Amino acid sequence: MTEAGEQPGAPAPLPRELELVRALVVLPDRGVDKLMPVIEVLVQEKLDVVAVELGDEDLSALFPLYAFRACLGVAGITGAGDARRAVELGAAFALCPDPDDETLDVLRAGGIPVICEALTPGEVRAAWRRGVAAVEVRPADVMGDRYPKALPPMVPGVRLIASAQDVPTGRTWLNQGAVAIDVTDPVLSRVFVSGDHASLRKRAADAVRQVSRRH
Repeated sequence: MTEAGEQPGAPAPLPRELELVRALVVLPDRGVDKLMPVIEVLVQEKLDVVAVELGDEDLSALFPLYAFRACLGVAGITGAGDARRAVELGAAFALCPDPDDETLDVLRAGGIPVICEALTPGEVRAAWRRGVAAVEVRPADVMGDRYPKALPPMVPGVRLIASAQDVPTGRTWLNQGAVAIDVTDPVLSRVFVSGDHASLRKRAADAVRQVSRRH
């Protein structure tokens, strides 16, 4: 029987930038004109590991623009067609909630590290065995305050990313060995409704300060 730390083949590793920043932000499909000011603020505040949800918008101009300033990935991949778009865009990583085998094969062939979602220990182990770069625990706060400490020993060797509703909760996961946290909700808030980029800047800077603390 395959153990949690064993994977089929060698998946593309997580981007080094994600391991250094220890946080990522997922942007919704809102069109390039609305995305660019938000990405610019995040990059300036050093919260520069960002995934953009695939949708109907053409993102081909966005990725080359930030190729040397940000670690830009894609989110919301639901099938092999989306995976091929990710490869064509040159995505640094891909967030796939529950990819099928064909989708994983396309992303692996394109050298794109895959992050998929799970919650319970059994789900996390099953996801890891599929040869992904990391497993995002989502929603990370639904299992209670003890889960950040309880889960890692039950899934030894698994690289975990935690999605939490607030940064302090996310820091608990980091302190228990998570590779990174998803700070989308506390950082973005309602910026695409309010257009308040000054407040976004403050939240991003605060998130970076909290995440950079080791204890």
